[in-house]
Amino acid sequence: MTETHTWSYDGTELAWLQAGLEQTGRSEGHVVGELVPGGFDAYLRVFHRFEASDGSGRTRSWRERAGDAGRPFHAEMSHWPLVQDESGPDADVRWLADSGQPDVVTRRALARCLARVTGDQPVLFAYDLAAALWGEPGPLVRRSTLAELDSSRRCVAAEVGLGAGRGEITGPEFWWPEDRSWVVTSDHDLVSTYVGCSAEAAALILADHEAEALPVTPRTRVDFHADDVNSG
Repeated sequence: MTETHTWSYDGTELAWLQAGLEQTGRSEGHVVGELVPGGFDAYLRVFHRFEASDGSGRTRSWRERAGDAGRPFHAEMSHWPLVQDESGPDADVRWLADSGQPDVVTRRALARCLARVTGDQPVLFAYDLAAALWGEPGPLVRRSTLAELDSSRRCVAAEVGLGAGRGEITGPEFWWPEDRSWVVTSDHDLVSTYVGCSAEAAALILADHEAEALPVTPRTRVDFHADDVNSG
């Protein structure tokens, strides 16, 4: 008999965050407000870098890939027009971006920027997919600091039996400080991370040379069909 698990945020540290989200199921597509609670001064889309599929380790920003493809770079851009060049020396190369979590460079840049407005106060890191794979009824939430984000990921990987050749940890899908002054959300279906924060924190992220971001609003579309500019 198949065992089913009922997933719930009720009674967890994530309850406040989930209560502040818009309801899903919009016929016209999904928006930032379904991922990040309302009430923040600023919202950002943080793009996960592309990596070449040829094993070279080459990475490109979304702005660079948009330039390669002759496409406008904008806040509702889809990754689909940027996956492969139509001609040239890289025509056989696919450019892939991580879904569900930012690449390591972007993740560390986000942590670095947010640390400047957060200091050493505790930060909560919530893991959805890891918890689901482990059969938990709700998210795994760990309290640490931004400086310890990478070690938190390693600890959760060890808890659920990942790492050391047994697969990599995905997440955290949500992170926020004790004072709830910002929230970072990475949905497992998306190749960008979304942030709600203060104007000061947003300015730091937008100015960081390793974090590629654009301002958005709670009404900005996040689904892959949102890119009307590059749909042709």
